[in-house]
Amino acid sequence: MFALRVAVLLAACVCLAFAGTRQLALNVQPPTTLATELKDYRLADHIKPVSYNITLRPYLLESDGTKRFTFDGEVHIEVVSNQSTTAVHLHSKNLTYSVSEYWLKPAAGVANPTPTSFGSTNSTNDDTDIVQLTAPTALTANTPYILHFVYTGLMLDDMHGFYRSYYVDDNNVTKWIGSTQFQTNHARRAFPSFDEPQFKATFNVTLKRYRTYNSASNTRLISSTPSTEEGYFTDVYKTTPKMSTYLLAFIISEFVARKDDEFGVYARPEYYAQTQYPYNVGIKILKEMGTYLDKDYYTMGNDKMDMAAIPDFSAGAMENWGLLTYRERSLLVDESATTLASRQSIAAVVAHEQAHMWFGDLVTCQWWSYTWLNEGFARYFQYFGTAMVEDQWELEKQFVVDQVQSVMAMDSTNATNPLSDENTYTPAHLSRMFNSISYNKGATFIRMIKHTMGEEQFRLALQAYLKKYEYRPSYPAYLLGEWQAQWPNSSYNASSEAIFKSFTEQVGYPLITVSVAANLSSVSFTQKRFLLKENDGADASLKYTVPISYTTSEATNFANATPKFILNPDVTTTVNFNSSIKWIVANVQQTGYYRVNYTEDNWHAIHSVLNTDNWGGIHENNRAQIVDDLFNLARAGHISYNLTLDVIEYLETETNYIPWTSAFNGFSYLTIRLGNDTADFNTYIQALTNKAYNKLGFNETTSDTALDIYLRTKVLSWACRYGSADCISKAKVYFQSLTTVPKNIRATVYCVGLREGGEAEFQALYNKFKNETVATEETLLQNSFGCVKTQALIEKVFNLVLSDEIRRQDKSSVLSTLYTENNENVSPVFALVTQKYEELAEAMGGYSAVATVISNIAARFTTQQQLTDLETFNKNNGSKFGTSQATLTAAEATVKENLDWATAKLGVFRSYLANYRSGSAMVNAFSALSLLMVALATMLRN
Repeated sequence: MFALRVAVLLAACVCLAFAGTRQLALNVQPPTTLATELKDYRLADHIKPVSYNITLRPYLLESDGTKRFTFDGEVHIEVVSNQSTTAVHLHSKNLTYSVSEYWLKPAAGVANPTPTSFGSTNSTNDDTDIVQLTAPTALTANTPYILHFVYTGLMLDDMHGFYRSYYVDDNNVTKWIGSTQFQTNHARRAFPSFDEPQFKATFNVTLKRYRTYNSASNTRLISSTPSTEEGYFTDVYKTTPKMSTYLLAFIISEFVARKDDEFGVYARPEYYAQTQYPYNVGIKILKEMGTYLDKDYYTMGNDKMDMAAIPDFSAGAMENWGLLTYRERSLLVDESATTLASRQSIAAVVAHEQAHMWFGDLVTCQWWSYTWLNEGFARYFQYFGTAMVEDQWELEKQFVVDQVQSVMAMDSTNATNPLSDENTYTPAHLSRMFNSISYNKGATFIRMIKHTMGEEQFRLALQAYLKKYEYRPSYPAYLLGEWQAQWPNSSYNASSEAIFKSFTEQVGYPLITVSVAANLSSVSFTQKRFLLKENDGADASLKYTVPISYTTSEATNFANATPKFILNPDVTTTVNFNSSIKWIVANVQQTGYYRVNYTEDNWHAIHSVLNTDNWGGIHENNRAQIVDDLFNLARAGHISYNLTLDVIEYLETETNYIPWTSAFNGFSYLTIRLGNDTADFNTYIQALTNKAYNKLGFNETTSDTALDIYLRTKVLSWACRYGSADCISKAKVYFQSLTTVPKNIRATVYCVGLREGGEAEFQALYNKFKNETVATEETLLQNSFGCVKTQALIEKVFNLVLSDEIRRQDKSSVLSTLYTENNENVSPVFALVTQKYEELAEAMGGYSAVATVISNIAARFTTQQQLTDLETFNKNNGSKFGTSQATLTAAEATVKENLDWATAKLGVFRSYLANYRSGSAMVNAFSALSLLMVALATMLRN
């Protein structure tokens, strides 16, 4: 599943039996009772499913009365036990049973025997969703049985299980649909099941739908016949490949499809024109992935592939085998309105989900402890699979700033977890495993291994892995074994297991200290764990087995990222050179997962070479790495901010997207800590970005690369936000004609229009939003609402979030812009959230979501009074948040840490900014005086 699910795996709404009534959810899941031990969350594995035959009939029509938004279900599950047993355990949630029975599976052609009902001593654990059925007579070992259940279920609006969604068509008619989201533990809401990834089986799906609807499922439709119920049809689908329950999917809708005999894209009829790009790119990526992995998708047991755009969808997208589901904005492209960044994101999400057909669907992590075996590879191919088709976007460079650097912050605190985390049991644990560790770090680790063992050997190993473990659950050791089988001895195969375990079983990553000898003829490498905070409980003693690459002034080669040696734990490795070097840069193209610090002289040498032509030939990935490491080394106290700010002054000459992205990320933390006092920073950032701003401007040219277009967006955003009169003036001119704003600068223009404007500007943008028919543009518009600054408009946007005008899946992102786009909004938004937290919980689906919002706002606090306000709110209301009260308590600790950090370190940054401005003024004054003296001398000479 795509990474957006990390942000949206929040609280679910616990609904009543009838449509339209909801009971507010207090927690992410019911609190664990004292009687529920962690091991109780796992199913017993003595019984395994072989196949499911599922029939579902949803009630979506207004004429369905009190049954509306429920469904009827019937399932036959073939199972085999490896021992004689009377205990049948499986998952079920929100299902009400009328039949619960079993029988011995007869031989082919023999009638079913008389069913046996399960006994009266059955029990259900509401914490674990496990139903413990008791068979009156024992199931014989190694013998197939049929479990038979007839039941009803609820189609809730919480975007989990078999749920309801809606859209309004061009005739202003509300259209209801039924769709699914089963990962990680929600198949049990649609049918009783062995709802863990290790329990693979085949599925036969039958869907009953009203005649105006159509249906879709994982596999090809083989028959559609009139039902015995008037006005209804029965759709029967081919048997699926052997797969996990969470990969099953079905849709009941009035969607239309752009398709050929194998590949299709489904969307609401009004959006049909927007399916062309995903259709084209999806076909190409699926083919290229099959070629790379030497396993064509259509040979794996499913002879079709569909992708569907769902109006309400909790994740970014989902890898259901043969029926990929997406948010509309994550799939649909309008050539005139969709920005290049959104287009790239859509292609990347398609590649991510299609990569799952091999990594996740064909070969599946045995349990969510090893989520990275699915998501790490999907995130890796999200970049490198897309690049097989869209090769002009330089995705291999974007990977560094998007994935490697972004995960390093989380992985350097006590809040992290290992890639392979055996402490994974509860629904909260499962949600945690879909975080940036499994995705970003997983992909980063995979990329590091590729560069260590070699591209071709890496590819052959993946092909062997997929062939050996197809249709089976997998463990990390299985992957390691196939990597080792192809790993050349010359590429440090002897260290392969140590590298693997140190980065998958341990948390964190190392800081490599590179010490250049005084004679510049040798360099020593040592390591310790990099930690962003002192004394937060993280284990500082961890050491790693690290592939080290480097290049020097005397043998510069940034194209070769192959490691030159392995740095082992508790070992100092010294490299001697034949002649003295001027500088060294380690971690070529940031292919390794580690930070680098140098002796101060080498930092100054790097600064000097960055100020030469073409930045001294230092690769832009490494320029980005240098900037990112400098910011974080200073933040953690390893070096002074004066050194960091001295070296990054080279950015005055930088015109490339990758280093600037690292810089803006670094400045983001500092500007948050500055709060409302940004006057000196305004002057500083305008000077630093001046060359890039003047080069790129507002106007796109035919020679612009994708990265030029992305950098323009960032530079304009920062320049306008931090006071550039020229930027603000030009953006306001564009805002006067909203229908003609070039698509790739719309984000800046919309935001400046609201930040610098008032009610009229907001109303203009709001009206455009209400009439918008392009999903990506609709998202861009609603995420611009938060740029407002007046109290009245802040309240208006907040009330929009509370209303149904913003879909639940989008409420968090719209609300976040309200306190991230303007530092001045932090306190007003906190006041609104804490005054109306109950209404917000109702709107967002639970108190857990509100706790996350409060935590995110509090992370931007800069005063003691704000901390006091948080403590007061928590004291008076924290108990109402159930298990999410811990999030509020943690937020207090974060605020205290940030205030302490600011007291200790922010003064250096403030002083630098003040001197930077006055220093520039002094230089300008000196220059003017020099010109005057020259003029006077000339006059006297004449």
